[in-house]
Amino acid sequence: MDATGPNAEQIVYWNETAGPKWVALQELLDAQIEPLGLAMMDLLDIATGEHVLDVGCGTGQTTVELGRRTGPSGRVTGVDVSSPMLTRARERAGASGSGNVTFIQADAQTHEFDMATADVCFSRFGIMFFADPAAAFANLRAALGPGGRLGFVCWQAVQDNP
Repeated sequence: MDATGPNAEQIVYWNETAGPKWVALQELLDAQIEPLGLAMMDLLDIATGEHVLDVGCGTGQTTVELGRRTGPSGRVTGVDVSSPMLTRARERAGASGSGNVTFIQADAQTHEFDMATADVCFSRFGIMFFADPAAAFANLRAALGPGGRLGFVCWQAVQDNP
């Protein structure tokens, strides 16, 4: 992926430094943060047949689970800037038989999504890296259809965590 645009620094970081490390530690990291993503999916009430965008999908754990929840009539598009992480995500989806899951390497802040087609925009720790959050959320909002839902898990300041 060409490291240009407002998130160029993050693109380089997730392709050269953090992405390979995350892949190497994927099982441990997934085990630590899986409950948080599952809780958000439950709150969003993901339904059979829905189209879901998984922003910052990483190694695909959430994307595969979203695919399971939407069923064969649904579809899930995992979006991430990290090639190493997407390679692993595609392997996981293939091994799970997730035929309704696809992945794109893109910057969700600037990518031209199909307009008004998604039912849900989900992210587990992927939305907090945008250089311009207002522009990114406007872009993601444009991808949501009428009544579309947004749900995400994001770190907060350490002192605000229980």
